[in-house]
Amino acid sequence: MATRSKAIEAVLAAACVADALGAATECMHPDEIFRIFGGPVKTFRTPPEKAPFAKGLAPGRLTDDATQMLAMAKRIIGLDRPPVSADAIAGFIDWSHDEEMFQRFAGPTTRIAVEAMRAGAPAEAVATPETYSCMFGTSNGGAMRAPTAGCAAAGNLPEAVRLACLMSAPTHNTQIAYAGASAVAGAIAAGLSAERSMTVSEAALEGARLGEAEAYRSGRIVGGAGVARRIEIAVEIGIRYKADIAAARAELIEVIGNGVAMSEAVPHAFGLVAATDGDPWAAIVAAVNGGNDSDTIAMIAGSVAAAWNGAAGIPAQLIEEVSRVNGLDLAGVAEGLATFNEQVIAGERA
Repeated sequence: MATRSKAIEAVLAAACVADALGAATECMHPDEIFRIFGGPVKTFRTPPEKAPFAKGLAPGRLTDDATQMLAMAKRIIGLDRPPVSADAIAGFIDWSHDEEMFQRFAGPTTRIAVEAMRAGAPAEAVATPETYSCMFGTSNGGAMRAPTAGCAAAGNLPEAVRLACLMSAPTHNTQIAYAGASAVAGAIAAGLSAERSMTVSEAALEGARLGEAEAYRSGRIVGGAGVARRIEIAVEIGIRYKADIAAARAELIEVIGNGVAMSEAVPHAFGLVAATDGDPWAAIVAAVNGGNDSDTIAMIAGSVAAAWNGAAGIPAQLIEEVSRVNGLDLAGVAEGLATFNEQVIAGERA
């Protein structure tokens, strides 16, 4: 279990470093990032005055991305059974009690869901609006929680998909959200497997398709681009421009986009993983300096790549700094998830 615990720790570390790095560049254009920071951002920087969410945040602080991931992990650790809907809702509510994090960073769907819960709406009902909407529930909130699902279900892609959908459901219950979250969780679970039987992109596509199918059974179907098809296009772009990561990112921005929509952020992240040949640090740096939804995309790309290739290339001082600034015990969380995986997930398959 020690080996799996260290592998999970690498995923968590990559996610946290990526999230904190991307906080300073979120919503910016790549050219503006270079101008304001005097070059590419590779260390924790003070967010600029015009930063819409992170202004005033200390360098190295996490955003809603990694904090939601960790809130879900803390809820799962210690369970002696597979998680159910109530566990996901509790983890989300735990996160929402961090008032600074909620007020600064809650996305469009997440903010509406939390405010509805606070107004007395049943937690099980807030993800489904009273009117048709192709916007509510299609942003990337579910993907923020997905690394926990992939780590908890390491080696078991279908269970990683189930957990990703479960964790997404309290706020994002559409086929677009389920597909994106499941692509991330599935790719991480496959990367952490002792016996790899598919590639990163194959695992992501399998996860996306299973997640979309789950939405047809238990979620909500809305209009919008297919996540799986956009992952295919993004990976093709990444492979085509593998010799030039900046060109790959530029093409991904032009064709796929890099905003908060699930159908942009998740495919873009997989395109960067392909362009960097699975190098977590290169993928993180590329995403951070692409701006727009930089923290989320960097977190997804970094955590997926780290599941397959470890975190040795990420500067150790950044992992130490993000842990110190945020009071993190990543080794302890990783050990808890590895124990859960061994005792509950593996036990279910036995």
